[in-house]
Amino acid sequence: MSGGAISEDGGELLAKLNAAPRGDFIAMLAGVYEHSPWIAERAWDLRPFASLAALKQALVRAVREAGHEQQLALVRAHPELVGKAALAGDLTPESLDEQGRAGLAHCSPEEFAQLRDLNAAYSARFGWPFILAVRGPRGTGLTRGQIIAALERRLHNPDDVEFAECLRQIHRIAEIRLNPKFGFEPALGNAVWDWCEALAAHSEPEWAAKGQLTATYLTDAHRACAHDIQSWMLDCGFDDVAIDAVGNVVGLYHGSDPQARRLLTGSHYDTVRNSGKYDGRIGILIPMVCV
Repeated sequence: MSGGAISEDGGELLAKLNAAPRGDFIAMLAGVYEHSPWIAERAWDLRPFASLAALKQALVRAVREAGHEQQLALVRAHPELVGKAALAGDLTPESLDEQGRAGLAHCSPEEFAQLRDLNAAYSARFGWPFILAVRGPRGTGLTRGQIIAALERRLHNPDDVEFAECLRQIHRIAEIRLNPKFGFEPALGNAVWDWCEALAAHSEPEWAAKGQLTATYLTDAHRACAHDIQSWMLDCGFDDVAIDAVGNVVGLYHGSDPQARRLLTGSHYDTVRNSGKYDGRIGILIPMVCV
């Protein structure tokens, strides 16, 4: 399984960025961060970048090391979802594409009214616009229902938690905008996401009926997860994989030297009642993609 290296054209772009004068560098990254060229300007000082990941980290660092007022200006530079800028046709090309992929241009009257009211409540509550990477974890777009649910949920966050979440979403938006410029597809990250989604389909019936995830120890849902994980481990290249008598999925990768010292990792794939999709399971899936 490939991690998704940047394309040949992406490698050339990285070389050009490393060699570019400050003004050209800023212009080449225009639109990555909404109306905020100062981020690229500060990242220019951190060249050269050995990889796309190094460039992303430099941009994140530029924001992290900025003062709160500049970070707040960055947050406020973003448009509301289906807000005044969208209705007036004043979105940047990047924002227009992202909101379009999420189907926000096709809101029903009820959805539009709900988003308008939620945006107003959010702005009054925090003093900045609600920010969400509406293209979602796979870059294909969240549904309007998912967007509305996220807005409703985050309205109840403490101010500092929500501000940090806005910055995290901004960096996610920037990453989604950068990847195609470099011909990069995050194959391993997508695999982990898909595995989490597949495991979340195994939920005990009474909880599944409510749209909730519960897979407690040695239930049918738990056993189904074990068989999926076993199959994926084999696909990843583990040499030996077995499910033991108490439900542990044990995978062994020999590597090129069977006598080498072994690294042991482990986590749980059972859940509490009405759980999230990632707790525990990420600790299994990340080592799998490393193999």
